Amino acid sequence: MMHGYGFGSSMFMGGGIFMFIFWILIAVVIISMFSGRFTGNSFKSGVDRKETPMDILKKRYARGEITESEYKDMKDKLRD
Repeated sequence: MMHGYGFGSSMFMGGGIFMFIFWILIAVVIISMFSGRFTGNSFKSGVDRKETPMDILKKRYARGEITESEYKDMKDKLRD
């Protein structure tokens, strides 16, 4: 006699269904933790780094928001 431990017909009687739901929830939590870590969405290693003015300037130049001469002028001003 299995007394509710297993995945047979006794799963739907007594506490077996709750044990099944419990393990499904555990699996979902573990999968979400690892998927977040590998995609970079969560669990970042280290301290979150704030963007510096130079980082912002480089991005603006890369997006074409400013010209090369504007980039150089602003870069020189930031270094002062």
